[in-house]
Amino acid sequence: MVKCRVSSNADINLFILLFSCPVIKVMESMLCRWVFSFAGLLLLSGCGNAQPTGERLATVSASGVLTLNSKPLEYYQVLFFPPNGQRPAAGTADAEGKFVLGTNEPQDGAVVGSHKVAINWVGPPSTDPNDGIMEFSEPPAPSIRIDPRYSDPETSGLVVEIPASGTNEIRIDLK
Repeated sequence: MVKCRVSSNADINLFILLFSCPVIKVMESMLCRWVFSFAGLLLLSGCGNAQPTGERLATVSASGVLTLNSKPLEYYQVLFFPPNGQRPAAGTADAEGKFVLGTNEPQDGAVVGSHKVAINWVGPPSTDPNDGIMEFSEPPAPSIRIDPRYSDPETSGLVVEIPASGTNEIRIDLK
């Protein structure tokens, strides 16, 4: 008859105790299978650094100023939609109306060519550290409202050309 042995040493290793008991051997193999299965699932699920899943588009620098009757529009997002259905570029206007477009990541520019433009209110960044994790709060109402037609690239009437050399001179003055 095989008996489980327990060391009197204060530093008992639980794994030695488990592996030395015949009744536990079956549990050991089940545990090993479970551990290896779980580890395999973690590897297959893509743990680690997240990488972009879409194609990285070639961009050029693109920035400018957004105004309404020559007054800056703060916290409005500017969206540039290329005609071929590629990923749009986006940037948010600061207190001076300045924005920098990003397509693959923030501020990396826009693809070359003609873009229909849409303008949407996004509001100031939240100061609540939990906002956007489990709860999403509406931004405050804008102090300056624009015509709702500007929120759709098909009705805005705004078209901007991004040259192959890039530009920092985009001027969008809404009326």
